[in-house]
Amino acid sequence: MRLNNISEKFMKQIFSRCGNLCSECPWSIYMRKKIGKEEWEEYSQEVKKYIGFKPIKYEWEGCVGCLTPNEELPKHPFFNFLKKCRTRKCGSYNEVHNCAYCGRFPCANTVASNDFTREKVSEKTGSEIDDKTYERYIKMFDAMTNLKKIRSGLQDNQIKNPKLISEKGDITKLKGEFKNENFSRIYEKLVEIVNSNLGIKGIDTVAGFELYLLRKAFLWRFIWIFGLYGKINENDLGIDSVTLYDNRKPISLPTNEEQWKLYFDILSQFGIHAELEIKTDKLYTPGGYMRARIPQTNKPSYIIKMKVTPSLQKYPFFKALKEIISGLQNKTGKRAFTNFKKLDFNTLL
Repeated sequence: MRLNNISEKFMKQIFSRCGNLCSECPWSIYMRKKIGKEEWEEYSQEVKKYIGFKPIKYEWEGCVGCLTPNEELPKHPFFNFLKKCRTRKCGSYNEVHNCAYCGRFPCANTVASNDFTREKVSEKTGSEIDDKTYERYIKMFDAMTNLKKIRSGLQDNQIKNPKLISEKGDITKLKGEFKNENFSRIYEKLVEIVNSNLGIKGIDTVAGFELYLLRKAFLWRFIWIFGLYGKINENDLGIDSVTLYDNRKPISLPTNEEQWKLYFDILSQFGIHAELEIKTDKLYTPGGYMRARIPQTNKPSYIIKMKVTPSLQKYPFFKALKEIISGLQNKTGKRAFTNFKKLDFNTLL
């Protein structure tokens, strides 16, 4: 493939906070200036072959990179993901160029991907990846490999330990006691969940705390949805993917089974056990996302089956949770979910 003449400015390697090679990224402003319109279609098809997504030339000129300060980012909605990125926030807060310069590298809370190593892409495509192909289409996304290479070239005095933080979610304290003992048990369990680290190591860093907030937001919406819409069968509860999808906002649902398992593992620590029951052999879209519905039907593509430990069954857990949520809706209306997130159950005392 012939590339346009490239100015020396665009020859310099530019790495993102999480280790992606921005100067070679198909979604970046740099590559969109390097590759002419006549070569773009062929190039983007090759990227999709190895990465799974096809970069398209939009009305905007491309991503300007996460090192760009917020006030200098273009107004296009695309750049909202940069503003929200926990690794970008962490790197900026700690004044390090990228994760390789951090004393806690490698950190489990970074968004840096290990999904696009030469070996993994070779396994995915069923063919060996030669050096030329790796350099042109894969290396820019092989974030952890890039970061490790950068780290290997740093001196000790170039590595900084992160500045620690000590924040946690706010909980509205009860002003009295529940008349319903089952409500007290549910409240205690929810407090136990929110006071945990939600399976996160290093919650004392910006990246760790941002991940905590993300998981907390998802779990609270998920608990709200299955508490409100889940169907109870004795001590078990089921909720289908269509119901989840239709009531998911403002959170996004996991895109694959592995992501669901992460949240199931967190809940299992508190006696709430869940598993996926797959209802179709066409669970995933061509883009790799889990479907809410079986193609050409309104039937759910999966169902989540839930049960609790015998100690929680005594309340019973799901029935009491439903009563709490219904009570909040009846008494506080549109503020119900906000009150639920803060564990503000004072109207139910």
